[in-house]
Amino acid sequence: MFYLLFLAIFGIFTYTAFPSVAIYRDAGEMASVCYTFGIAHPPGYPLYVLLGKIFTLIIPFGNIAYRVNLMSAFFGALSCGLVYLIVRSPKSEVKLQNIGHWTAFVTVLALAFSKTFWSVSLVAEMYTLNTLFIVIIIYLLITTRYLLLAAFLFGLAMGNRIDMVLIAPGILYFLVSSKQLAVSRGSQNPRLLTHLLTYSLFFFMGLSVFLFLPVRSKTQPYLNWNKPDNISTLVDTITRKTHGKTLDLISSRYTIGDVFQSEMKVYLKRTYKLFTVVGIPFMLLGFLYLHRKNRHFLVSTFLIYFISGPVFIAIAKMPPNPHALAIMEPHYLISDLILVLWFGCGIYYLSEKLKMFSSVLLLIPAGLLILNFHSQNMRFNFTAYDFARNVFRSIPKNSIIISREDIQVFSQWYLQFAEKKRSDITIIAKGLSGSLWYQESLKKYKNTDVVSLNNPKTFSQFYAINKNRNIYFTGDVEDYEMLGGKYFIYPYWLVFNVKEQKIKDYKPLDLENIYIIRNQLKPELYPDFFSQKIVSQYADSLFRCGMFFMREGNTENAIFNFEKSISMKTDTPAAYFNLGWIYYQKNDFIKTEHYYRKSIKFYEKMHNEAVEYKSFPEVVSSVISDWAVVHNNLGTIYEKQNKLSEAITEYEKAVKIKPDYADAYYNMAVAYWRLKSWRKVIENLENVLRINPNHTDAQKYLFFARKNAGL
Repeated sequence: MFYLLFLAIFGIFTYTAFPSVAIYRDAGEMASVCYTFGIAHPPGYPLYVLLGKIFTLIIPFGNIAYRVNLMSAFFGALSCGLVYLIVRSPKSEVKLQNIGHWTAFVTVLALAFSKTFWSVSLVAEMYTLNTLFIVIIIYLLITTRYLLLAAFLFGLAMGNRIDMVLIAPGILYFLVSSKQLAVSRGSQNPRLLTHLLTYSLFFFMGLSVFLFLPVRSKTQPYLNWNKPDNISTLVDTITRKTHGKTLDLISSRYTIGDVFQSEMKVYLKRTYKLFTVVGIPFMLLGFLYLHRKNRHFLVSTFLIYFISGPVFIAIAKMPPNPHALAIMEPHYLISDLILVLWFGCGIYYLSEKLKMFSSVLLLIPAGLLILNFHSQNMRFNFTAYDFARNVFRSIPKNSIIISREDIQVFSQWYLQFAEKKRSDITIIAKGLSGSLWYQESLKKYKNTDVVSLNNPKTFSQFYAINKNRNIYFTGDVEDYEMLGGKYFIYPYWLVFNVKEQKIKDYKPLDLENIYIIRNQLKPELYPDFFSQKIVSQYADSLFRCGMFFMREGNTENAIFNFEKSISMKTDTPAAYFNLGWIYYQKNDFIKTEHYYRKSIKFYEKMHNEAVEYKSFPEVVSSVISDWAVVHNNLGTIYEKQNKLSEAITEYEKAVKIKPDYADAYYNMAVAYWRLKSWRKVIENLENVLRINPNHTDAQKYLFFARKNAGL
C-alpha cells in the first residue's frame, strides 16, 4: 500500500507540476544553482543543491527546471508515503496499528491534496524535502531505536532548511518522556554524557554538509552568493547576516505587537480550511484521543505545532498583506504536518466507533482533490518562462538588463544559465549590485563593471563605465530612486531604455507581435499571489508607458497604453485618474467624470487594503493623498459645469479623507463665494490658513469675505 500511495500521489504531482521555471519566489534561482552547481542565497542550501544536481542528471527527460520541480514532487509523495507508515506501523508509538487502510488513506491523501503541500510539491523549492526529513525523524523515533541515525539526519536536514530547529524542543521532550534518553539526577550517570556526545557527533556529521559551500565557492561558480569561501563569510551565510537574520527584510519595520494578532487570524482561518470545514472536528477528536492514550506523544507534537506555528509567526513579524502571506504560507507546513497526524488520530477514533463509516471518510480527500485541482494544476503555466523570454526579446544584442524582484531576476537567470539563452546580455539584480561577490562575478563572467545601483550618484558611475552598451530595466525597478530624474527613459513595453540624451523622433515598437503570450494577462484569473504579480507586470509596464507618452504630450499613445493596461488589470486607480486628466484637457467632461469615478472607487479599495494589510504609514498617507486629489479634481469639473452643490460635495469628501488638504478647502471657499455664502467662505479660508499660513490668496480673499459678511 505504501508503494501504491506513493505512485498515485507522485503521478498527480507530476501531472500538475510546472512545465518549466515556476512562478514561485526562489524557484528560478534554485533551478539555476542546481544546474550550475552554485551557491544559493543564505543559508546556501547545500543539501538541496547537491540533490538537485543529481536529479538534473538522472532524469532523462524534460528541461532543467522541470526536473527540479519533479524532485519536489518526488519528496512530497515520499513524505505522504511515510506518514502512512507512521500511522500503520505495528511498532508505532502512536498506537494506531489497527487503523484500517481506508482511514490511513484519508489521512495521507488529505495531506497530499491540501493546498499548501500540493503547491510546494510542484516547484523547485526546499519545502517538501524539509517535510520528508521531519517525517523520517518522527518515524524513526516512534517505531525504532535508531536515535543516532535520527541525530545524523537532523544535522543533514539543516543543510536543506535551518528552520528544522523548530521541531527540536518537541523531539527532545519526546525522547525524555518516552525514556529513550535517560535523564538522571545529579552527575552519577556518565552514560548520559557519553550518549549526548555521541548524538552530537552524529548531528555534526550531518551538519558537515555545509562544508560544500566553502569548497564549491573556491572554484568560483557564477552563482556564488556571498562567496562563503572562508570561516567568516560561511558563518554570515549560515546565519543569514546579509538578510538581517529575518524571514524577509520587510519585517524589520514591525514589532510583534504590530502584526501578531492579524497574522494569527489569517493562520487560524487557513487552518479552518486546511482539510475542508469538516477537518477541525477530526483534529480535535485526535487531540482528545492522544490525551487519553499517549500523552507524551501529544505534548511532543503540540510543542512542534506551537513553536512552528504561533511562535514562528511572532518571530517572523510579517504583516498580513498578500506578499507577506505568500512568503509565510509554506512555512506553515511543519504545523500542518502535526495537524494531519492529529487529524489521522481523530479519524481512527471515529472509525473505531463507526466501523462502517470508514470508507465514507474518503470523501474528505476526494473533496480536497476536486476543490484544489484547478488552482493547483500548473501543467500549462509558462508565465514566468514566457516573461523572461519576452524581456529578452525586447532588447538588442549586448544589452544590460536590470531587474529588482525575485521572480523577474531568477526567471531570467534560469533562461540564461540553464537554457543558455541570450548569453550576449548581462542580467543585473539591482538589490545585489552593491555586493562585492556579485560585482566580482559579473566582471569575471560577463565583463561588466558594476557598482551599487541604489542611488543616482552611483548609477551615473555605472552608466559612464558601461557607456558603450544599451542599458534597460524592467518595470519592477523604481527608476526615480535609481536615476533621480537625470536620464531620459524610453519605454519598450516590459523594458525601459535609459539614455543620457533625448532621442529625436522616438517611435514606440509594437512588441506584442514578437511577445510569447500563452496564458491570459489578467491577474484576477490566477489564484496565487506570485502568478498575479508577474502577470501584473505587463499591465504595470503599460501604465508606465502611458505615463511617458502623457508627459511627452502624445495623448493618443498615452490613452492607448492606459486603456490597454486597465483591460488587463482593472483595479489600477492611477490609470483611470490619468485618463480622466487627459480627457479633462480635451474638455470632454463626461469621460473625465467617468474615469475619475472609477479612480475613486479603486483608491478607496486600495486604502482599505493598505489599512487591513498594516502597510507602512507613508504608504497609507500616499494613497490618502492621491485619493483626495481625485475628489478635489472631480469637484473642479463640477464647478466648471456650474454644478456647485456637486462640487462642494466632492471637496468635502476630499478634506474628510485628507483633513490637511489646503487646496480642497480653498476650492470649497471659491464655490461658496459663488453662492455668496460668506460664513462658509470664511470658515474654509481660515482652514486654508491654519494649514498654510503663507497662502497669500487665502489671506487676501479672507479680508474681503469678512467685509462682505459685515464682520
